[in-house]
Amino acid sequence: MTIPAPRSIENEPDYLKELLAKAGVDAQAHAIAAKLQEVVIGELHHRVKNTLAIVSAITSQSLRTASSLEEASKTIGDRLQALAVAQDLLIRETWTGASCRTLIESAVRAFQSKSLDQFTITGDAIAISSGPALSLSMVIHELCTNATKYGALSAPGGRVSISWSATQDTPKRFVLHWKESGGPPVVEPTRKSFGSRLIEQALPGQLQGEARLRFDPNGLSCEVNIPLSIMQER
Repeated sequence: MTIPAPRSIENEPDYLKELLAKAGVDAQAHAIAAKLQEVVIGELHHRVKNTLAIVSAITSQSLRTASSLEEASKTIGDRLQALAVAQDLLIRETWTGASCRTLIESAVRAFQSKSLDQFTITGDAIAISSGPALSLSMVIHELCTNATKYGALSAPGGRVSISWSATQDTPKRFVLHWKESGGPPVVEPTRKSFGSRLIEQALPGQLQGEARLRFDPNGLSCEVNIPLSIMQER
């Protein structure tokens, strides 16, 4: 996408100059508006490009690992819906980001539509900027999907604990823990799924951090460790 250069009021048609003059919009105000338009278009381009990259990865990986077109269709649909939920949240927050608690509760609610009875969610009041918010929301969705199929959310007595904090290290780091209990015995898969690669490879690569899945027989756990400055970068 080519971003158009800011337009000068001197180059506008006479009828528009007259309308601007009647509206009390002088050359300086018009120049400011044109500059703002340039910034908005540039930001929109950046966000659309990032979203399309996520959609492309979701589609290609889902098709590659699915055993049938029907399975692929459902998987892609579920993941795009999770992306849409995160996008809706950010739009409500005017794309400035979202609180970690609001983001996580929104991501897990699709798996506990009536309540959050199987979840314990605790953490510091931490704001997350829009880009990392989308990535973290997708990670929570993948963990919930796995827990629903094979883990704690597949059993009535299963529980999931999600907690996060900002460490006092220098520089500070954002650390999130996911821990399942009360579900079927956990067996480590023989091949990496899309969700595993997203968590352990894509997320750390994008956000300059670390993420580790642990397949403990008593319950899957995951730790995400990312510089806090990256999570809050505008």
